[in-house]
Amino acid sequence: MSMIIKNVPLVKGEFYDETIKKDTIYIHHTAGGHRPDWTIAGWNSDKTKNGQRLKVATAYVMGGLSTTDKDASWDGVICKCFPEDKWAHHLGLSAANNAQLNSKSIGIEICNYGPITKSNDGKFYNYVNRQVPAEMVVELAKPFQGYKYYHKYTDRQIAVLKELLIDLSTRFSIDIKSGLKPLLMENKGAEAFVLSQDALAGKPGLWTHTNVRKDKFDCSPQDNLIAMIKSL
Repeated sequence: MSMIIKNVPLVKGEFYDETIKKDTIYIHHTAGGHRPDWTIAGWNSDKTKNGQRLKVATAYVMGGLSTTDKDASWDGVICKCFPEDKWAHHLGLSAANNAQLNSKSIGIEICNYGPITKSNDGKFYNYVNRQVPAEMVVELAKPFQGYKYYHKYTDRQIAVLKELLIDLSTRFSIDIKSGLKPLLMENKGAEAFVLSQDALAGKPGLWTHTNVRKDKFDCSPQDNLIAMIKSL
């Protein structure tokens, strides 16, 4: 499988144009629809109360499968919106080392709605109360962050994510076998995705947003994601 990467650049001022050495990768999901270009368009238009640019973004956003009409044309397609050696805020920590953790890491967003609720009639809904087809929902062995059902990461998303992680680890000398993988190899499962003092302290490697934010849902411990990380 070869990656499809489209350049969808952020406008000037939406990221910090300074070169920073990278030693960490964070994976996120967007809590939104299947089109990565829509996510980037949102970043281009967001502003502070004073009208300044927020500089909140990740270098990469990966498309998914539409929950509305099952359009697969964006599934696994990567949009790159700024050079990986630059940076923007993507973690949103209140800690003193927030800027350091953001600047030394490369962020990857996966288009995915996150937690799913099952109604009394057996139908599934995302957090904006739109129905999600049952085949696009995964039931976890036990609830994670209070939810048992999540929008499923597609097989293509997982395969392309692996390819991208390996590529970034090679080009930037990032040890993606550190961070999450050792925890998963100890069969910690979902426990590997919770708040980590190592991640908060800036330990290099591969982490998810939930490793530094206990109020987040990205990424959820789905079997296909876990198996991929263990295979790195």
